[in-house]
Amino acid sequence: MEEESPFYEESRRVLKSSALFGGLTDDELDTVLKSGRYEVYKRSETIENDEGEEFLNIIIKGEVKLSQVDPSNGRSITLFVLGPGDIFDVFPLLDGKKHTMFATALQNSVILRVKMSEAREWLKRFPEFNARMLPYLGSMMRELEAFGEQLVFDDTATRLAKLILKHTSRQKNENNHFPVELINRLSHETIAEMIGSVRSVVTTQLGKMKEEELILSRRGKLLVKELEALKERYGL
Repeated sequence: MEEESPFYEESRRVLKSSALFGGLTDDELDTVLKSGRYEVYKRSETIENDEGEEFLNIIIKGEVKLSQVDPSNGRSITLFVLGPGDIFDVFPLLDGKKHTMFATALQNSVILRVKMSEAREWLKRFPEFNARMLPYLGSMMRELEAFGEQLVFDDTATRLAKLILKHTSRQKNENNHFPVELINRLSHETIAEMIGSVRSVVTTQLGKMKEEELILSRRGKLLVKELEALKERYGL
């Protein structure tokens, strides 16, 4: 990407504040930014990664979900929802082996795509990038671990409550309620994929939460009425 690109300075700001790239020097950041090309994806568009040579994808703007799909029935499960500064296709970066993961833009997104061979050189050339990679992967593994535990030990309603609480602001709004972030923009189907369920069950459970006045909906956005009431209802 050229410095004249309208996304260049925005990309620099995003990477500078990210967990993975935040420790790089200005020169190192320039190397990263100039290594790739920008691609823009519309909401719900699939981000393909099968062009003969694999790419490391860096999210500059928007949100991307990473899913696995059961080919026998078409059901999918969402493993991660990533935002600006995050990367995906990490496994091929580290072990050089192809890894199938379905990436879909949850909103209009800008992705910086870098050839995997070039991205691997960063691990050798940039000590801070290398040092931050392990904690970054560790946080992702913890998310997977927690998700696996919930699938085994929690019922659907509890998993949904945990997801809502995870994305709820701890600061009340002007109406004295707690805004729910991220999942406000997601369909019930996507939320279901995030908790290993189906759309109809999520719709039903959200309806029950509203009936019990644990959550509210204002102008299409979810609000938690009282955090402690929601936690107590589901034993959290």
